[in-house]
Amino acid sequence: MKKVLFFAVVLAIAGCTAEKKVNFDQLQDRNGLFYLVNKDKPFSGEVVSYINGKVEFEGEINNGLREGIWTYYYPSGQKKMEGTFRDGLKEGTWTYWKDNGQQDVTEIYKMGTRLGNEGTASPGEKKTDSVVQPAAPGTEKKAEPKPPKPVEWERLHGGPIKYLDGIPYTGRVVKHRPDGRLELEGEFTNGRRTGKWTTYDMFGHPRVKYY
Repeated sequence: MKKVLFFAVVLAIAGCTAEKKVNFDQLQDRNGLFYLVNKDKPFSGEVVSYINGKVEFEGEINNGLREGIWTYYYPSGQKKMEGTFRDGLKEGTWTYWKDNGQQDVTEIYKMGTRLGNEGTASPGEKKTDSVVQPAAPGTEKKAEPKPPKPVEWERLHGGPIKYLDGIPYTGRVVKHRPDGRLELEGEFTNGRRTGKWTTYDMFGHPRVKYY
């Protein structure tokens, strides 16, 4: 009886001390660091984010910054992408999958900057930087990847550092007025404004600012 009681106490203590994953929505972005609401110390621990009850992404935060392996998922539960963060920035190899489970591309990062990427080719096909084409005899011309479409401003979240799908955003962004006219356009690098930003007043007159 004493042994049973002893093990019950041990299990209870273990259950109390085991760290649970914190819902990412409970964190606040304060100048690029994540905090729990009403806490003064940057958050450290494992986090998870849900959409419609299904895991969207999961990973770890250390002293307010993303750290270690982060995994993102499609609504089906299939992996979407996976890679490593170091001090809040992408580092090393990031792997992407299509929603059918087939590996798509891999990207190499150094301190948040993408160094390159390569696609996955089926037998009889050749790789390009981001587009897979059938290899035609005598043609060695490499297809140039199309520039990605700008992201709408409303899809970004955060304070001074903007995030898209939980990752500091790098790329172009646009914002439109309710009538469809362009209000602003610019670019982010690792969540921060960079380069030329243009805002337009209600008459379409531009005003340019550089970051």
